[in-house]
Amino acid sequence: MSLYSTSSKIATYIIKEAELGSGRTDSVRYGLEIILGAIIKGVVLLASAYFLGILPQVIIALTCGSLLRLVSGGAHCTSYLRCLSCGLVIYLCTGEIAKYLEKLLSLDLLPAVLLPCYLIMALCTCLWAPAEVPYRTINYEERIPFRTLTMVLLTVLLTAAFLSIGHIRLSFIMAGILALLAQTLSFTPLGYKIIGKIDKLLFYITERRHIEQC
Repeated sequence: MSLYSTSSKIATYIIKEAELGSGRTDSVRYGLEIILGAIIKGVVLLASAYFLGILPQVIIALTCGSLLRLVSGGAHCTSYLRCLSCGLVIYLCTGEIAKYLEKLLSLDLLPAVLLPCYLIMALCTCLWAPAEVPYRTINYEERIPFRTLTMVLLTVLLTAAFLSIGHIRLSFIMAGILALLAQTLSFTPLGYKIIGKIDKLLFYITERRHIEQC
């Protein structure tokens, strides 16, 4: 049974018992799909990170990226399996790159890296946040509060990164920054194009395997 069908059955039951009206089934199903998917993704991601020796970096990246995604929105793949695969690759790569950058960057150079990153993310936020997400249309009145929340969250997290310099491992700071950059990219037009290309590629691969098995 797929995650979609499981979420649909649970959503139908909740709608019926709570008497919410059939028009809200898609919204409830989408919410359940996110919750169940996050649990599965978290288990698989953390287990993979543990075996690769990048668990702390991935936990920090996942926390920062997920917090920003809650208020900024962003591009999605068209199926849960493809979203899971894409997310796993992004966060595991983030952890590995952060660990590698720890060997290349010095603490003295870190402020010069963080400031341009913040300015780029702030500009993208002003231009494109919040982004549309499936089954959730954001009206004009909601855009300003969500954009403000995105900017506030970025400011808080980048301030925390600056204050953490010299107190925690550089790879931990870079893991958070790289995750924020990746999430920021996801709500830009370029990010939507990239995720769309990845989604099509993964769809082609899975469909080809399905045909070969048949």
